[in-house]
Amino acid sequence: MASTAPSADDQLHDRQPNASIASRREAGPAPFSSLALLAVLLVGLTITRLVGLRFSVVDLFYDEAQYWMWGQDLAFGYYSKPPLLAWLLAATRQVCGDAEWCIRAPAPLFHCATSLAVYFTARVLYDERTGFWASLLTALTTGITFSSRIISTDVPLLFFWTMALLAYAYLLVAPRKRWAVVLGLSIGLGLLSKYAMIYFIPGMLLAALANRRAREIFREPHVWAGLLVGTIVVLPNIIWNIGNSFMTFRHTGDLVLGEEFRPSIGRMLEFFGAQFGVFGPIVFGVMIFATVKWRSRELITQDRLMIAFFIVPVVLITLIAIGVHAYPNWASVSATSGLILTAALLLRIGRRGLLYGSLALGIVLQTALLAMDSMATRIALPFLKTPNPYNRTLGWRAYAERVGQLAEETGTPTIANDYRGDIAALRYYWRGRPQNILSWGTSDSPQFDVVHPLTPQATEPILFVTSCPDRDRVQPFYGSVEYLGQFTTPVGTTGRRGFFAYKLSQNRGEVGILPECRW
Repeated sequence: MASTAPSADDQLHDRQPNASIASRREAGPAPFSSLALLAVLLVGLTITRLVGLRFSVVDLFYDEAQYWMWGQDLAFGYYSKPPLLAWLLAATRQVCGDAEWCIRAPAPLFHCATSLAVYFTARVLYDERTGFWASLLTALTTGITFSSRIISTDVPLLFFWTMALLAYAYLLVAPRKRWAVVLGLSIGLGLLSKYAMIYFIPGMLLAALANRRAREIFREPHVWAGLLVGTIVVLPNIIWNIGNSFMTFRHTGDLVLGEEFRPSIGRMLEFFGAQFGVFGPIVFGVMIFATVKWRSRELITQDRLMIAFFIVPVVLITLIAIGVHAYPNWASVSATSGLILTAALLLRIGRRGLLYGSLALGIVLQTALLAMDSMATRIALPFLKTPNPYNRTLGWRAYAERVGQLAEETGTPTIANDYRGDIAALRYYWRGRPQNILSWGTSDSPQFDVVHPLTPQATEPILFVTSCPDRDRVQPFYGSVEYLGQFTTPVGTTGRRGFFAYKLSQNRGEVGILPECRW
């Protein structure tokens, strides 16, 4: 009887999915020359990035300051994000303190680990050569090059997504229990980093449409046990949300559903176009090409699996962007599979020049950012609408110090503010001072700080600083409201940041939610 060749759908199942793995089992261990070289390159790049952080003059952006602030009061959840990054920064503080470079140091370290995880994932699915180039592409892709200088929830999220993808790849090859546990732990810890980790599940379902083996793993009990492990890991955050009126869930939902629905093809195209910057123009271009060629014989099963994990976040957020504003990083988890597939395709068709071009772009961007971060306060580009592109991330130290000095001048032991970004900057840059810094909830963000709210028990007089000049908002809550004036602080070379200040005393018995500013 003549044998029947395996179909493309069965290819991964029959090839395990990587011919090089089978050959290595017969020929013995593979040489580690490429891994050793890769490790040297990644460690060198990471050290360079850490040195760059040490010489950076960029203030903590208020999101970064907020994560640091959460790390001072550990909990299973916070207003806008799950808790893992706050826990990470609390641990980092024990190692190197509270300096800006220390707070940001986990970013290059995590990205180094992510690049290594990409290497092993690509080696399992394709071969060692693909792993080497995919790892380098990851380390120097534009989004990660930019992200390595800041601390954000995307940093641990991308690492745990990649670890989940590595475990998933091993489960396709040989369904061992330990990889099911790694899969569950990675999904759970990814969800504790950022809820975008949930996209991994529909990615698995879409992959099942592309390959029989990917469907079979859903019939294996240890895979479901692994997913149960992930549920247990994230359960404390779910319980915390239940006990706090689903605070984080509601905030996350409001980012999409809370905005007025205004259909706009232009906004959708803006988000889609921004992905060329996040992924890198070559990588995202290759991914679009591969997605369009989904059914082509030019693609193998591994390619389709990578497309499955790439396409879910990108398509979903692109559709959401039709109705509301979507931030460019909302689909960042697509990067891992996109980078692996890009390396595999370009190597297969002999387009190494595009690989080199993408790496060169990353090196140029990395060099530019290292230089610019070290002199951000002196940059002035007259041809830009905002001469200093760092304006949003500068001036927070000056702002906090001016507010603190005003509190000392007016003899106010308590400082209150009604915006979570300003509160975070004040708590970070005026840390260790005697003034107590408290938050005053507003009608649009009534619970942004449940740990340090302004209450009737706050020591008076109170220095209330706000960007809103509406004095009438405050009158119902305090009998004495003394207007101290408008103040400004420098931001970079040309900008200014302003605030209004009031001295409050004689609390009327409650501190209610401030109404929306009418000015």
